[in-house]
Amino acid sequence: MITNYVKAGFHSDDEILTECIERIEDSYPDECERLTEDEFTEIIQTYRQRFQNEGDQENFRKLDAAFGALRERGIVAQHYAGYTQSDGFADCNEEAAELEENGETPIGCCFYTPQDLEHILNGDSTRLYCSFGNYLEQPTAVEIGQMVADAFRAAGFSVLWNGSAETKVAIENMKWDKRYTEGEYRFLYCSRASAAYRG
Repeated sequence: MITNYVKAGFHSDDEILTECIERIEDSYPDECERLTEDEFTEIIQTYRQRFQNEGDQENFRKLDAAFGALRERGIVAQHYAGYTQSDGFADCNEEAAELEENGETPIGCCFYTPQDLEHILNGDSTRLYCSFGNYLEQPTAVEIGQMVADAFRAAGFSVLWNGSAETKVAIENMKWDKRYTEGEYRFLYCSRASAAYRG
C-alpha cells in the first residue's frame, strides 16, 4: 500500500501516514499499539527514498495536458479519482454539480482510478485504462469517448479503444513517472477543472 502511494506520486508523507493508520484501525485493530506514528513516518520515508519516481515527469505532463484539453471542451477530467470506477464517477459527478452551480454546463467526464493505476505500478499491465461518460444527450457517451481518445493521441500517446461506450479508453505502453513534490496539494490536478471553468 505504501509503495503504491509513493509510486503514484499524489500523496504527501502525512497523507500516507493517515491512510495507513486508518487502514490498520479498520482492518487490524489489535495491531494499533505496535507502531508509533514516528516509526510509521520513518518507514514511509524509507519507502519514499526507495520507490519515488525521478526525472522530469514527461509522461504525466503529457497526460495532464490531455486532461487540460478535455476540460477546455467541458469535460470533467480527474486524475486518481475515487478508488473504484463507481467512486470515480461519484467524484466527477460531484465536481460537475459544483460547476453547474457556477453556471457552467459540463458535457461529460473522464478519469482513471487508483485501481486502474495500480495495474501499472504492480507490473500487471502497461495500459492505463480511463473511464468516461456523458452528462447530456448530445454529445453521446461514444462521442465523449472519441474526444478522450483524440486528446490522448494529440498528446502523443498510443491509444487502444474499440469505439464502444462500455469499454474504457486505454493508453498503451504507459510508463508512470509522476512524483510527489513537497507542498503539492494532492488534488491539484483534479481541482484545475474548477479553476479553468471559473476563470
